[in-house]
Formats: sequence, C-alpha cells, structure tokens
Amino acid sequence: MLALFSLLLASAPVQWPLEDFAEYWAAGRLNAAGRNPYDPAAMLREQEQIGWRQPGPVMMYNPPWTLALAMPLGALEFQIARSIWLPTQILITLWCASRLWSLYGGAPRYLTRVLGLAVLWTPTPIALRMGQVSPVVLLGLVGFLWWWSRRHDVAAGICFALTAVKPQLVALVWVPFFLWAVVDRRWKVLAGAAACIVGASVVALSTNPGVFMQYQHLMALAPPTLAFESPNIATIVRRATGTAGSWPQFVPTGLGAAAVGVIWYRRRATWDWHRQLPGLVLVSCLLTSYGGWAFDLVVLLVPIIATAAIVVRSGSKSRVAVGGAVFLAVSSLTFAMHEAHVRQAAFLWMTPAVAIVSWALARNAAHDNVPSGW
Repeated sequence: MLALFSLLLASAPVQWPLEDFAEYWAAGRLNAAGRNPYDPAAMLREQEQIGWRQPGPVMMYNPPWTLALAMPLGALEFQIARSIWLPTQILITLWCASRLWSLYGGAPRYLTRVLGLAVLWTPTPIALRMGQVSPVVLLGLVGFLWWWSRRHDVAAGICFALTAVKPQLVALVWVPFFLWAVVDRRWKVLAGAAACIVGASVVALSTNPGVFMQYQHLMALAPPTLAFESPNIATIVRRATGTAGSWPQFVPTGLGAAAVGVIWYRRRATWDWHRQLPGLVLVSCLLTSYGGWAFDLVVLLVPIIATAAIVVRSGSKSRVAVGGAVFLAVSSLTFAMHEAHVRQAAFLWMTPAVAIVSWALARNAAHDNVPSGW
C-alpha cells in the first residue's frame, strides 16, 4: 500500500514544503557529484533549483555517514525522492510502534490503536511533513531492542548504528551501550555497529574523499550549537554563562554521561535494555547538547508506548482514560504551539512532561502489581 502511495505521490502535482528534506536531498546530490555538501553556497544553488527563495540555505549538520542515505535520494528528482521518502518514514514509524507494543507486552488486539497513537503524537506528523531523518533514529533504537531480545547481536549492532545520524540526540544511550558491549564481550554487537558506520562512511568517501574535513570545517566555522535556538537545558546553560563559545552546551551531556556511566556500573550485573531504554531515551533528549526540537521527539514514542502497554495491562479503565487524556493534551498543545510558530525554546517542557507522566503512570500501575517493564 505504501509503495502504491509512493507511485501516486510521484505522479501527482504535489507542492512539497521545502524544509529539512531539501537539505538531505541537496547534500546527497552534491556529495554524489564529488562536491562539498557542507558548503552553504553550493547548498543554496542546489536548493534554488527546486524553488528555495530564502537568502540562506537549509544546511545539513548530520555527520558524513548520513550521506549514504542522502546520496540515493539526491540521485533522484526532488519530486520522486520526496514521494519515496514520505512512505518510507510512515513505514518506519508504524513498524517501530508495532514492535514496541509487542516488546512491552501489549495485547495484539489493541495494535491498531497503538499505531494511531504513534501517528497522533505531534512530533510524528511534524517529522513526516519536514522530511526529517528523526524516524531513522527511532528505527535504530527499536531495531536494536528487537534484535537484542532475539539474541541477534550483529543485527542489533547494525540497527543501533542508525542512531548515529543524530548522535547528539541519543548520546547518553551510547554510553551504556559501549560499556555493556565491552564488559560483557558482546563483540558481535560492536562489530555490527562499527561495520554499519564504517560502511556508510566509505560510501560517502567514495565520491568525495574530503567530506570529513569539509564537515569538520563547517562545525568549526558555524557550529549548530550556536546557529540554532535549541529547546534544551544546554542552551539555557550557555546563555547563563554569557560566553560566545559553544562549550557550555556540552556540560549537561557530559554530566549526564558520567551519571549514566555510574548507574550502569551499579546495575551491570542485572542490566536489561528492555527496562532501561525508555528512561535513557528521556534523559538523553533532555540533556542533548543541541536539537531536541519537536520533530526530534518522535523518539519519545519509546517511553510513550512502553508506558501505554503498562497502563493497558493494568486493566484499570480510569488509568487508561487519564493516560489517554494527558497524551492528547500534551500532543494537542505541541501542535498548537507549532502551528502558532512559537519560539523553539518554548518547547523545552515536552520531554520533562513525558518523563513525569510516564513515571507517574508506571509507578501507579506498580501498586497493582503490574510489571512495569522499565
């Protein structure tokens, strides 16, 4: 059905919004031609060809291995590439929602409702509309958990490597991942992750040997930590220090990494990714060095669906009603703010809200002896 949808979109006169997908498409096109995908002037020329009218381009700040995904899209006409990417995003999101529901013990008869919940979570339609790669990060997290639970270590590692398209967003998940894999000698997991990142890097380098130096130059000249107003604690820290540099934005991530490392060490004998991943995703989004915009928070479907499964298993209709009402309130407020073009800093409340509600509902269900799962 999604393949048919893609064909229909490609043949229809759709006026696609020229937002974030334009940066991936243009960067992939430039790199495939051996040109600099991190050059603002070159990016602007490519984007002007598809109708971009702003004085500056939409830049891609993702690491060079992301170009292995962008290059095939850039090889196509923009209309066709966008028509393929949207159904792909939908497929990824629905697959992740269904796997999460299964992993956390949700009843199969409620699967359709869970898929609806995933679509109604406002970051999902925002990410779909903008053509964002945030669903790929979600796929990396869920795919890792899915294959880890089936003891397919190589596949788990390959999936986890997909989160590296936005490494800052899930940096605190990488800390216990690396410690766990090394201490438990899960070399196949590390090999899978390394093979995925190295392979993708080779693809990017094959047409543009200088791509990593070009990326380093962009990050040194115009780091995204200074170029954007991120709705996170890191931005508040930087502004509070009054410094012109971006180093304060890495302080929350650094402290969080140290804390997560200590937590892993204390729980290393009984470490369970099934239980720990939802909380790690929440903390990582809260303490990310930059980003955490509304479209990034599609990854919060991990704790949201895990909590939904707990609430439904509790059998309490009132708890289900409260959880559903709070979910709709948070999602609706996010949508209203997004449509009103509210400043990005105002979205800081989203991750803490999801964390507090998820914790409260899971704790309340635990009083009825319902296994929390996380």
